[in-house]
Amino acid sequence: MSSPTRSLPGRPRRRADLTTRAALFCALALVLLPACAAPAPPPRRDLVVGLVGEPRGVFDDDPSARFLAGAVTETLVRRDDHDELVPRLAESVPTYENGGLRLVTDEPTAPDGRLVASFHLRDATWQDGEPISASDVRFAWEQDANAPAGTLERWNADRIDRVDVLGPRDLRVLYKNGERWDDYALAPRILPRHRLSGASSAQLVAFAREPVHAGPFEIAAWLPGIVTLSAFKDYVLGPPGLGRIEVHFFASRTAALDALLRGEIDMTPSPVLEADLARTLDRFADGTRLQAYYKPAEALDVLRFGPDPKRFGDPAVRQAIELAVDRQSIVDDVFVGRARVAHSFLLAPLWAADEAVAPTVAPDRERARALLAQAGFVKGQFGIQERAGDRLTTTLFVAAGSASRSEVARRVAGDLAAIGVAADVRERSTESLAADLAAGHFDLALVWADASDPREAAEQWAGLVEPWFDVLADAAVRASDRNEKRALYGEMQRMWAIDLPALPLYQELHVDVAPQALAEVRPTAGSEPLSWNAWGWSFASR
Repeated sequence: MSSPTRSLPGRPRRRADLTTRAALFCALALVLLPACAAPAPPPRRDLVVGLVGEPRGVFDDDPSARFLAGAVTETLVRRDDHDELVPRLAESVPTYENGGLRLVTDEPTAPDGRLVASFHLRDATWQDGEPISASDVRFAWEQDANAPAGTLERWNADRIDRVDVLGPRDLRVLYKNGERWDDYALAPRILPRHRLSGASSAQLVAFAREPVHAGPFEIAAWLPGIVTLSAFKDYVLGPPGLGRIEVHFFASRTAALDALLRGEIDMTPSPVLEADLARTLDRFADGTRLQAYYKPAEALDVLRFGPDPKRFGDPAVRQAIELAVDRQSIVDDVFVGRARVAHSFLLAPLWAADEAVAPTVAPDRERARALLAQAGFVKGQFGIQERAGDRLTTTLFVAAGSASRSEVARRVAGDLAAIGVAADVRERSTESLAADLAAGHFDLALVWADASDPREAAEQWAGLVEPWFDVLADAAVRASDRNEKRALYGEMQRMWAIDLPALPLYQELHVDVAPQALAEVRPTAGSEPLSWNAWGWSFASR
């Protein structure tokens, strides 16, 4: 008889050991797997930017050109995102405190006193490797002094009496008699003398399009519709965080917005998109890819009144229009409440602005109609006000190219219609509108006004307010103490609000859209383009 089958001792235990080992191996694999995975890719080093309108060159007076110039060129001193002067090619900003700025009062040729600023340049090179020297600053001033009148270069150069070269990297700037400009350090520019001295007309044109300068990026290629910028590794403040910026030019903001929505471009700097798109941008940039930056600008849009004394030259008519236009409604509806109603020709938080002396007047259309009646107007056919056969029908000019400004113009025309003023909105090119404004050939115009510098802002209204306005403006320029300047500008704002050469509508908003992962995007309130610190932009590691 066969013996019964017996189980072999230890087999069940071996299966248990194998199961335990398998579990341990799996656990160990899970722990070691991340260490064995491929290394994280390096941070992205390219950026695609969308602009509207292709400039002829880097130095054009055009937003697209200014963006390119901010990345390609460099200055001695620049304004940062806090509106402070910061050194770039200069080692420091000359001030009274550090001894780099002084006021000379005993010079016979400057009886009202002369500002003298001393600059020491950093040890830096142009993008072709040639050293930057103090002679390049003097050369630039000599060129700017011969620039056409009315250009920014000529305006800055006219603030300077002469530039003295003291050494290879040391210079002294002597300003004109009585000059007390707060932005004195921005006046001297710099250009590569070794490239431009004696250059032919063709060479100057080529330089204006593809300059060899000292910025963090240099132009690698300029093809129709696209400019490629490559990093300048010897940039004075250190190698840029990005290796390449590709700039695409679009015909309209709609085309740029579509490209942004499709992911074809990464960035749209102001003024490509405007604050009237806030709702769209907020919905679109509410994810993880893009971020919309809103920054109150040191500029405002105003409704300019023409000089005809029979029409809007009449103070009563201007006051009636001030009472008719609902500026807060414009801000709330067109700009989703992000903009601010403007009070005067200067804007907070500028140090010279005093909104208390020129508070915003609330709309009151009944009172507006009463003012027109007191001025001799009566309601005529179709409800249009008229006086001595002159009907208050007019044309409201607005510069083309800004959808939000055109929308505001239509809103203003609607408010004016409510008190019997018929305004037909017509878009004009910037150049033709500027010519008509200079000649006084207009009744109403909705235009942009710079408020970044109180002196320049006041000069825009010279001769358009009571004579004491110009007297105080001159006194403010000559005053050496900022508190004294502030008091003078405050009185000028009061005069301006009474005479009302224009109706301040709203403070403009800069709108910049950029990747959320792009660090050091720092929009400014002034005229500096978003690219003012492009050398510091970088993507975080993935």
